[in-house]
Amino acid sequence: MAQADFVNSAFRALITGATAKPSTNPVRAARAEFVATLAGNPPRPIPVDTDAVDLEERADHLKQLLNALSAYLTAILDDTAQNVPGGRKLRQVDGLLSDLISDLAGSIQHAAASMAGRAA
Repeated sequence: MAQADFVNSAFRALITGATAKPSTNPVRAARAEFVATLAGNPPRPIPVDTDAVDLEERADHLKQLLNALSAYLTAILDDTAQNVPGGRKLRQVDGLLSDLISDLAGSIQHAAASMAGRAA
């Protein structure tokens, strides 16, 4: 059986425990943080006989994910605004993202509270 002549550096880092040099580019750093959040917080499956705690955990997971995505999007938009004549106003985008996070996680939390009220 033929053997590979080299080992990809990504695999070498995993095997040796080496860490990547942190990026000084804000967009790449935000992306790395987003990917790390995704990798470090996998969603726990919701069982068929779900209860309020399962839904609360899902809402917390969703908030973590969307907050990381928001930080990544903000970094991309900030970087883009620096290269657009006249710049961009990001307050509206930040508000929209914040509202989206609150609405999505809040609806799941509301369902959990309703479920907890029925169980009590």
